[in-house]
Amino acid sequence: ARSSPKDKHHLVTGIKSSPDGSQVVAVTGDGTNDAPALKKADVGFAMGIAGTDVAKNAADIIIMDDNFSSIVQAIKWGR
Repeated sequence: ARSSPKDKHHLVTGIKSSPDGSQVVAVTGDGTNDAPALKKADVGFAMGIAGTDVAKNAADIIIMDDNFSSIVQAIKWGR
């Protein structure tokens, strides 16, 4: 299921402001309107094929094949 860019930003903001502050927030996006959530998250994943240049510039990691299973691989390599 897809969520709206506004919902993504609201969710990222809420989790990051949680009382314990220990949550790491990652978000995926492909559109221009996803850029604020991608920037605000600890890790932003943009889609490399379908993603806009704005989303790619706002993200920390670009998933070159637009495959969500590649996110798992990126996390493994990043650890």
